[in-house]
Amino acid sequence: MSKKTETPTIRRISWLVWGMMAVLMIILISAFAHALTLNITLREKVATLEPLLEQQQNLNATLQAQLEYVQSDAYIEAWAQEQAGMARPGETLVVPLAATMTPTPTPPPEITPNVSPQTQPFWVQWWQALFGE
Repeated sequence: MSKKTETPTIRRISWLVWGMMAVLMIILISAFAHALTLNITLREKVATLEPLLEQQQNLNATLQAQLEYVQSDAYIEAWAQEQAGMARPGETLVVPLAATMTPTPTPPPEITPNVSPQTQPFWVQWWQALFGE
């Protein structure tokens, strides 16, 4: 077919097909750009979360090892000897006593009267000594 023999309907269909292809290309490019930016954002988040994940995995491994130790007979034996003060049959339990100094009480200060005795005549002192007045 030559261009002169094309009908207007075929021309319209041709423009419509080209327009739909252009719209489809724009939609695909937009979706690709959105997926690309989302991928970059997710990679940044993964890069920031990986050290935290590794830290938590190390903590988990430490806690698992501690759990296994606490559930073992070695822990029970160590706890019984150190914390509960127990001994195995045939062993002698030695409990060290720390020497604690008992504080000596300080004696209260003696109160001395500041009043000097009044000197009385000799005969008054004898009278009081004999009759208790």
